[in-house]
Amino acid sequence: MTTSAKKIRIPQPVKQVVVDAALLPKAPAQPVAAKGKRKAKAAAPVIASPAAAVDGKAKVNIVAPVAPQVAAMRHKLKQQSVQSQIARVDAAIEAGTVSSADAKALVLALAMKRLGSKETAEKWYRSQHLEAFGGRTPAQMVRGGELKALVALMRAEAAQNKG
Repeated sequence: MTTSAKKIRIPQPVKQVVVDAALLPKAPAQPVAAKGKRKAKAAAPVIASPAAAVDGKAKVNIVAPVAPQVAAMRHKLKQQSVQSQIARVDAAIEAGTVSSADAKALVLALAMKRLGSKETAEKWYRSQHLEAFGGRTPAQMVRGGELKALVALMRAEAAQNKG
């Protein structure tokens, strides 16, 4: 079964109602062309006309909003999931079982939070000499197996910048 519409989350109640087709937005007379120099084969209309419009009536799906209690519970579960993932990563760092590729990805993710872009984080990773570690770069520290100390330094700097 395929659908062309947006996916509806299962926990949200959905009700199908019949409304006057004149209340629904109409499709533009001409399709909107794609911007830029490329030629579009055939641009689709922005809003499709109701396919089920019969006798001036159309069926419309109405999605009920999520109750505040449900939204709060979802948020809490998401936070718990993130905290457990952080705990697993911390345990792997402590045990020294993080691969060099995963270690690089972790350091780059922490750097991207602070620096803003992947390119800047990559440049920092390869060329920033850290005085706290004898002028070595984060890349050298990861290759040397000193991920634990590097992550501790980065988290301390992040906490200092927040506070």
